[in-house]
Amino acid sequence: MASWAYITQMYTLYVFIPFWCIGFFGSLMSTITLSTSRMYRTQPCTFFLLISAITQSVQYLAAGISRASAIGFGLDLTLLSPAWCKIRAYLIDTCFGLSTTCECMATIDRFLMTSRAANLRQLSKIKRAHYISAGVIIFWTLTCVPDLIFTYISSNVCANYNVIWGTYYTYVNHWFFCTAVPLVIVLIFGTLAYRNMHTLTNARQPQGADRQLTYMILGQIILILITIMPRAFFDAYSSASLTLNKSAEQENIEYFIFNIVNSLGNITYRSGFYVFLIVSKTFRQQVKHCFCYFGKKTNIVMPANANVTPGGATTK
Repeated sequence: MASWAYITQMYTLYVFIPFWCIGFFGSLMSTITLSTSRMYRTQPCTFFLLISAITQSVQYLAAGISRASAIGFGLDLTLLSPAWCKIRAYLIDTCFGLSTTCECMATIDRFLMTSRAANLRQLSKIKRAHYISAGVIIFWTLTCVPDLIFTYISSNVCANYNVIWGTYYTYVNHWFFCTAVPLVIVLIFGTLAYRNMHTLTNARQPQGADRQLTYMILGQIILILITIMPRAFFDAYSSASLTLNKSAEQENIEYFIFNIVNSLGNITYRSGFYVFLIVSKTFRQQVKHCFCYFGKKTNIVMPANANVTPGGATTK
């Protein structure tokens, strides 16, 4: 009978890595699509989604490559460099916090834009989104600085070895900022945005593109809920069972379950690109435009009798 360690290794090689590639491609395409369209860059909600997509791509590279290398091939990259041990932890925590917060901001913006109250709709401004994004970036980049200080290699393990920071990270950063708050925000404001979509009067029905943006956010909300709930239950069990004496087999089983829950989070929470493709015709057209743009060769056709001067002017 195969050991749980071997099962975990096979799961990483044949399930985690393929879905990691799919998720990274989705995050990368979301970044390209949202950044190359002026319509998306000037909409507060899609501006938040753009920042989320960028940070997701960075987190994918920092977390996925090291995990696949360590579990799938037995090469832990974090043990090769003390600097990478610190930077990896910092990038993962910072990017996850940024991504989660921006998703919540996008949900709140959709509630504001679908509100019947003019004063609430006026709160949705791209300049305000820029200020909020700058504040969120500063908050998370400073909050996770202790990772660079207290994470290091000891006894051939790269981990956090400060009890105070570990307690703060577990109960404040992880449970409060990245679990409880996102759940409350997406449930409340997502429900309100959905209700607003069905109660708008015929005199102010949202335009097609604006309505599709709302559907994109609602689809993203579903993904967030699917992601956070299993991880929250598993983390609650892990915290409650810390003082229990566990056998080696039990620890291997829990580590296998952790990898499944982690993969589920990567598959769902990082699949926004594919949800956007399904629910938004405008987004599909923009993706098609991006592919056509990168695959097109520019051909300049000049008249046969045209003379080009050094200054760039054309004379006949």
